[in-house]
Amino acid sequence: MFNLNCAFFNRKNILKITALTLLFVSVIPLVLTGCKLERLGLISGSDSSTVSQDENNKTADAAMQGYLSEKGFYEMKSLQKDKNPLTDANVRKAIMYAIDRQRIVEELLGDYGSVLNSLFPEGTEYFLNAWEQYNYNPELAREYLNRSGYDKDNPLFLTLGANSESESRQVIENIIKENLQGIGVITWIANKKSREWYMDDVKNGNYDLGVWSILISEAKDLNNYFASGKIPSMKTDINKDCNNFYWYNNQDYDFYANSLLSEESMENKTSIAGKLQQILSEDAVILPLYSRVYTAAYNKRISNIEIDYMDGSFLKNIVNMDINIEANQKKKSSANISENSNIKSLVAGYEQEPYVFNPFISDTIYRDYVNNLILQGLWKKTGPDKFEPVLAESVTVIGKRDEENNNLRNTLKAVIKIKDGIYWQDGDPIVADDIIATINAVNNDESLSFTGIDYSIIKSIEKQNDKEFILTFNNYDSDWKMLFNFIFPAKLLENHSISSLFSEDIFGSGPYKLKEWKKGEYMLLEKNNYYNGSKPIIDELKFIFNSDINLLIKMLNDGSIDILGVPSDPELMKNIGGNKSLNLLVQPGLLFEHLALCQKPRQ
Repeated sequence: MFNLNCAFFNRKNILKITALTLLFVSVIPLVLTGCKLERLGLISGSDSSTVSQDENNKTADAAMQGYLSEKGFYEMKSLQKDKNPLTDANVRKAIMYAIDRQRIVEELLGDYGSVLNSLFPEGTEYFLNAWEQYNYNPELAREYLNRSGYDKDNPLFLTLGANSESESRQVIENIIKENLQGIGVITWIANKKSREWYMDDVKNGNYDLGVWSILISEAKDLNNYFASGKIPSMKTDINKDCNNFYWYNNQDYDFYANSLLSEESMENKTSIAGKLQQILSEDAVILPLYSRVYTAAYNKRISNIEIDYMDGSFLKNIVNMDINIEANQKKKSSANISENSNIKSLVAGYEQEPYVFNPFISDTIYRDYVNNLILQGLWKKTGPDKFEPVLAESVTVIGKRDEENNNLRNTLKAVIKIKDGIYWQDGDPIVADDIIATINAVNNDESLSFTGIDYSIIKSIEKQNDKEFILTFNNYDSDWKMLFNFIFPAKLLENHSISSLFSEDIFGSGPYKLKEWKKGEYMLLEKNNYYNGSKPIIDELKFIFNSDINLLIKMLNDGSIDILGVPSDPELMKNIGGNKSLNLLVQPGLLFEHLALCQKPRQ
């Protein structure tokens, strides 16, 4: 039921919505003065469809009391004169002010979460509190709704949807339904299973209000999600990533979003991203609710732990993590780890075991967590539009030489220099031939497919010397450095397709290397003595795999494992926080829950 690191959620499915279908039982009072709803067929128990204006008013009263059936709701909704109420900014703002986001956070995350007022987590370059104006204010919500002619005597009828597998979204929907009813908006929960909800309703704009999660990992996503040219029906082989499921259209927004795509300066990108968020907030298109959080529980003998907000790994700071040796000795015999008293070892619990090591073949996030300790690339993505060099030394643009156009976006050609003193785990130096062989192996393997990474943008890659190569692009992508996330030795790629390699073994240049993998039980890593960075303090890492999260938590409590990603359940986190031998670390991630308001024109 739970993802190991993120409550109720699967991190990889950006638009996956996990909610249990909300079941309604029509409750018919024995006496409802002057309102013959059963005869009208607007509550359970009748097939009649003849409705007078007076009876409509009485039905609206019943709706406000929660007595309206599904049939009655849709009949009343069809009688609304305005078929496009959500194109009215006053209606959208009324909805925004009516929702108690703090209550939603407290219900789902307790004291371990906070209301999100940005499309990016706090601490990132693009974070801006653009939605802070939308604090819970039902009085102001009623004022905005009244401007559009709706109130409790003349309620607005809207559907509210999500997919039907998530308990967390059921909680969100219940709160939103209650909040909106308080200002004069009647909602009907119209949940469907994930595929049907996303493919039929979200993608086609067949909803009024919707709850799902999105991840905006870079500036260009602000264009893909909200630009008017990115409505799903406009998708072509050329116009890809059409994720404007809100059917939002604003020319000012389009202007800034388009300028953002051609911007290279991080300072300018940050400024433009801020303007775009302010426009979206003012137009009341989307209401961020909260960031999904990653949670790690660990023994107090461990120190210097950090969680990566990009992917949830609690081993982000592995080279600086430390563990008290004396307190660690009693678990050694059962952990299959070296008995040398000077060896520092750590045991981590993972809920899923990798299938293969090959990073070019789809697998679980836990495989990626392990691989990130063994493999290195030329750069590592550390935030939205932010890359830090790992094995790369420099990028020198070649081509046009005028100040205005001397950037890779315009020249499409650069010399990449890799660092000196970098080695594979066997001590061989890493050279340009290795990078070239990796890129060619990927491009030549037709069995590989990628999401979000397009190796075909590389026109050519040529060796200049052992430490430099010339890279030429067919076209530019701001995320081009991700093409070099992983590199392998040329000697391992000779006469092999890359997809056939690295099934049960892996070879890299990171801080650790594989020592043993006993499938179905555990995996053991040891320090790589040829690692070019700061040497890790912890000598050995053991990963125990078990799909039973309750068993893993028990093992954490009894000291059999040292650290574990746990579900972000308030009660569980409270219990761990009160455990004298354990600590708890919570980190908001890029993925966030939001309320969407669809502006697709209706007939």
